[in-house]
Amino acid sequence: MTVKASFTDEVKAELANVQPARPCCQEAELTAMVEALAGAGDGAPLTLRIPRNAVARKVVHLARVAGGRVETVRKGATEKRPSYRLRLTLPSGRGSADACCARAILRGTFLARGLLGNPADAYHLEMAVSAGATTLVNSGAVRAGVALKRTTRRGRTVYYLKGAEPISRMLGLMGANRAVMRFENDRILRDMRSQANRRANSETANMDKRLRAALQQREAIRRLKARDNRLQSLPPALREMAELRLAHPRASLRELAQVAQVSKSAVANRLRRLVGQANRNGLID
Repeated sequence: MTVKASFTDEVKAELANVQPARPCCQEAELTAMVEALAGAGDGAPLTLRIPRNAVARKVVHLARVAGGRVETVRKGATEKRPSYRLRLTLPSGRGSADACCARAILRGTFLARGLLGNPADAYHLEMAVSAGATTLVNSGAVRAGVALKRTTRRGRTVYYLKGAEPISRMLGLMGANRAVMRFENDRILRDMRSQANRRANSETANMDKRLRAALQQREAIRRLKARDNRLQSLPPALREMAELRLAHPRASLRELAQVAQVSKSAVANRLRRLVGQANRNGLID
């Protein structure tokens, strides 16, 4: 059975192919991934479980570039997709990230622990990291000018963003340019659907209001006609409008105006007078 790639999968596949040019940024991205997955571990063997092949390859590549040693790469299986267990040893004494490394830190953290909602459904990005990763993530977010919000879930710190603009900017900072294009396209489509739904709801509400008014008018005219045929005592223009409403109980004011060959405001005024006449005679509430 083939599992359809989620938007998160697509973004991570793209980010896994973004290679930092500077050694400090390569090290910062690797450190962010390792700390998000397993916490700090200079010089000690680490076992990382990574659910995506492209991400596993990037960890291996960056670890080797940094002078680390990849001891095993073992493919396992989760319920829906393969996972990879990497046992690696990183060199101790890794330096602190420089100011240029902020994007690499965010990218590494997202690759390791990020989730992204489908922009057609929800604007939500989050990264759930271990306690040892918070200092590095905080530093990267501040340097990149990203206002990440925080909460705690199941012992992990969850950094998250809501809203289309912050998420689109975050994707761009991390280097997911194709994802930004898809995100913006889906965002436009979602906004168009929302506008169409609001318009449809407004039109439905207006139609309901019009039908309620038409039914009230018809009932008022029916009762005037039933009570000693009081329609006959009304001016000809009102009698004609009363007969039109009875003949066309669901017609709009515009449609009645076309039949009567008078203005829409004249139709509204005559119907209002008919309802008022029924009210004055105590025929309707």
